[in-house]
Amino acid sequence: MTELEKMDLAECYINRYFEFADGVEVSKENKEYLKIYIRDVSEAEKEFDFKGKRNKTMLYVLAGALIFGLLLLAACHSGLLFIVPIVGFVIVMFSGYMMANKYYTQKLIEVKDHQKEVNEGITEQIELLDGRIKQLEKQRDDYLQALRKKIDFMELDMDYMTNIGKIKEFLVNGEAESCEEAVQIFEQSLLMQQMTGIMTASVHDTTMDIEKNKERFGDPTKDIGKKPKKGLFGRKK
Repeated sequence: MTELEKMDLAECYINRYFEFADGVEVSKENKEYLKIYIRDVSEAEKEFDFKGKRNKTMLYVLAGALIFGLLLLAACHSGLLFIVPIVGFVIVMFSGYMMANKYYTQKLIEVKDHQKEVNEGITEQIELLDGRIKQLEKQRDDYLQALRKKIDFMELDMDYMTNIGKIKEFLVNGEAESCEEAVQIFEQSLLMQQMTGIMTASVHDTTMDIEKNKERFGDPTKDIGKKPKKGLFGRKK
């Protein structure tokens, strides 16, 4: 087996590992997505807005009762018959209220029952997904453990595995003659990047850290050289 074939095989194995890892991540994302659908029944009840729906319906009932009352008033406008429109108006309003209240009460019960069913169903799905996640994690870890025995020319951590394509390029373009040399070149470039990052952080981040810590803990140098009655941070000696 040539060095390039050896590298190709390693790349294939590593890509297969990432398929297992992606399966775990997708399952975890799916689990978080499912959690969105689990809500407290009181939230579903609030969203249904029972009073709002009933009151809106009562506006239509009121309009109908007024029309009905006016019709009765036109027909019964003499003597004591004026009581008839009033009674008719009250009957229509009372009947409309009872019907609307009963209708939306039933609808609210259905909404609450549906949310309970959703919660139970989603909980079951999450429990099944938890089992699948554990299974996938075990497959991923077992595969990585076996992979460490098959690939012996580099460390199998994320820096190396995610850059297997770049390591392979050193072999393809002739910069390295063996897989081990390709890994060494990559390690040198990785070390340079890390050193550059450390130098950049030392220039830009140190001042910020000092200022943040000063805000959190105060200035630890202000009492140096003095003999305060209390210790640092306000604690008594």
